[in-house]
Amino acid sequence: MNIFVGCGSKDNGYPWYRDTILKLAHFIADNNHNYVFGGSDKGIMGLIYSIVSANKNSKVFVSMCNAYKDELKKIEYEKLVLCDTVNERKNGYTELSDVLVFIPGGFGTIDEIMAAIESKRAKEHNLPIVIINSCDYFRPLLEMFEKIYNEGFADENVRRLYFVASSANEAIDYLRHISNT
Repeated sequence: MNIFVGCGSKDNGYPWYRDTILKLAHFIADNNHNYVFGGSDKGIMGLIYSIVSANKNSKVFVSMCNAYKDELKKIEYEKLVLCDTVNERKNGYTELSDVLVFIPGGFGTIDEIMAAIESKRAKEHNLPIVIINSCDYFRPLLEMFEKIYNEGFADENVRRLYFVASSANEAIDYLRHISNT
């Protein structure tokens, strides 16, 4: 399974996210899944990359903007989609992936979550979307989603377009389930 992980290219130093990161990275590597990501060897992205790339049975796929291509110097990858814009990059990782997983990150991660849900709603893809709400990181975003539903700006059926896991273990159970169907 090709697993895109939307996350930060910064290491914020918060140890409480480390458990989620390590469990997800080891799930990908230990099960010979492939890692699709933005191509940074720094921060959370880089930590997952270092774990997955150590398993020679897992492949690394990169979808990156030209603006960041200098970061590729330290990355070994099987396939690269190099794009001119952020929006093209999102299409690139969607095409490379079987599932989209999001863990704590910055503005890019939030943008990717919103784009994944909206493009699935528009039937541009039908990939499973998993948001790992580690340590309640995405609570404000999920509360905003509730406000959108409660005030009638989105149909309730949009909820079925994504899965929110409260932990890495719950997300991994979900990923195991979808990989077996």
